[in-house]
Amino acid sequence: MRIMETDIVVIGTGPGGATVARELAKRGKGVVLLEKGKARDWSVGTPLAYAAMYDIRRSKQGILVRRGITPGGSTMIYSGNAYDPPAFLKEDLGIDLDAEVLETRKELGIRPVPESFYRHHPGTRRLVEAAGEMGHAMKPQARFIDASLCDPHCDKCLFGCKKAAKWTARSYVDEAVAHGTRLVTGCDVRGIIHSRGRVEGVQAETAKDAITIRADRVVLAAGGMGTPEILHRSGIKGAGTHFFTDPMSVLVGEMKEGPGTFREITYTFADESRKGEFVFGNVGAVNAFVAQIAAKNISAFPRGARMTKLAGMFVKLCDEPSGEIRKDGSFHKAFTPRDEHLMAQGIAAAKAVMIKAGVRPDTITVAKGIGGHPGGTAAIGRVVGTDLATDIENLYICDNSVMPVSGGIPPVLTLIALAKQFARGLR
Repeated sequence: MRIMETDIVVIGTGPGGATVARELAKRGKGVVLLEKGKARDWSVGTPLAYAAMYDIRRSKQGILVRRGITPGGSTMIYSGNAYDPPAFLKEDLGIDLDAEVLETRKELGIRPVPESFYRHHPGTRRLVEAAGEMGHAMKPQARFIDASLCDPHCDKCLFGCKKAAKWTARSYVDEAVAHGTRLVTGCDVRGIIHSRGRVEGVQAETAKDAITIRADRVVLAAGGMGTPEILHRSGIKGAGTHFFTDPMSVLVGEMKEGPGTFREITYTFADESRKGEFVFGNVGAVNAFVAQIAAKNISAFPRGARMTKLAGMFVKLCDEPSGEIRKDGSFHKAFTPRDEHLMAQGIAAAKAVMIKAGVRPDTITVAKGIGGHPGGTAAIGRVVGTDLATDIENLYICDNSVMPVSGGIPPVLTLIALAKQFARGLR
């Protein structure tokens, strides 16, 4: 049994946990940062990342959830899109993150990929033009991408980024370590130690030993699935319900003439006119094809189709918080009637755009229900207050699990801003 002592334990190295650790370490606080996964850098930038960094789980009802289990969390395998916080945070909860969002946008250089990239993306351009002709404004998307380092024909953001063009939370982890944070990877947190309503530390295990970490404060940032699992194991009640995943449907089909979206960057354009219900946009051919494999949909894929002629689109749903992470580690998540209705509308719109752009209708297949933003399971108003504090004194939660409902959009910028504000408020 190894025993460690520190001021603060942060569990999880995604955008929430990494930001909290960085902010506190820069202020001279003693921080121990725990990460369940290992770095496994050999897989970055290749499809091997699916085996090395992804945790892919499927509910009994068929919803697929993908998350990153590695330093940097799911930012290692996200598309790099940046959206402002959903309006309900300020309007309903009084959480104003405007200053932190502006700071982060400047700090990380968040902006759309340059227009010069799209001149060499004929498939994407055809989709955008077709959408415009049908009354859908697919607009350039702001991204956590340094265009000077980015290869416009790479489209491997979902496998990691060898060129470091895409910002990931690993950079904040590295900064935290440079300021004295002790990072422990391959670390499975077994429970929060608490007594008489006050936190006392964390119990964890690595492949080598068991660890007891004594601390005055614990910040739980293990994500929408990891956080409720740890709370369940710790005997802390109330978490695990109201689970949402922002599920996607990914469409792919073969162009009749000309190139598709092969070697074109995924999610560079999107129609946000129905944000709060769904958004839809472009997908590179390889990612669209891999999505069919992940969803076990490959049997429906047209035989003889050429990768260079494939074109893809996605529909991202703002789903209802209807799922549950259970005490035994299993999870329940299904489409509600509202979810089914909205997803069907989104798929129909995306299909129509693809056909208008020149995709053969008989080749279009759809991988439905691929979730990537698990949350809602330790929400503000149910498990934590607006200060992110739980009923256990000095135990806090700072990840997507605190969102009471889905925003239907990538949450990374929101979580960085929320974590900055939270960490700066700790004394």
